[in-house]
Amino acid sequence: MSSIAYILGRKTAPLFFKANWVMKSLAGTESEKIDAEFHMGYLLAQVYEDEIPTIENNRLSEIAATLTSPLRNKERKHTFKLDKSTDPNACAIPGGFIFISENLFDRCGEDVDSIAFVLAHEIAHGIHGDANKRFLTKAVINGLLRVQTRGINPHIQQLFSHLVQQGYSREQEFRADRFAVALTKAAGFNPQGGCRLFSILGESSQEPNTLGSYFSSHPSLDERISRTKKRIQELT
Repeated sequence: MSSIAYILGRKTAPLFFKANWVMKSLAGTESEKIDAEFHMGYLLAQVYEDEIPTIENNRLSEIAATLTSPLRNKERKHTFKLDKSTDPNACAIPGGFIFISENLFDRCGEDVDSIAFVLAHEIAHGIHGDANKRFLTKAVINGLLRVQTRGINPHIQQLFSHLVQQGYSREQEFRADRFAVALTKAAGFNPQGGCRLFSILGESSQEPNTLGSYFSSHPSLDERISRTKKRIQELT
């Protein structure tokens, strides 16, 4: 398959993306959908990294490798990076591209269970299609179809930043938390790390200009702790 850089340099790029992401995401086989998500997610991840510097981290990679080992569908790949955003947050981009802020990573410290939980939560948004629904908008598609090798339109970067900051629905968040409990437990982590994660975020919310709109748009942390504890008991 031709490289993304090569494809973007061709006049047929709009046809490629329409045929291989939009249409296959709606009507293709599961393998085609996963492949199409990855190719569009690759572009979206580039936009994200143009906006916010990112770094790879060996400790993060080790936690992620252990966490993803129980996943049944091995066709779906995941990439994990730290980013330099100032808020304690995380986000999932279609195609398995997951970013966690260095801020949040450092706040979790040596608590690998908390880190595993937030990663599992973001994996859930990708697997459940929540990330696709967020980014599969006419504005984003039209903007990316106009991408040329010289760069990405600043207006698309702004729109992308806005989409990243938007919260998921309450039910999507609760569903992702339930998935995170099951996945962390299956991978050998303690799902109680989720409760500690929410406590860390609760402490962050008391600090001025620390907890951004990403987490402020989520369900209350107390309710998420309560539901997480209940789910842990159900799986015990």
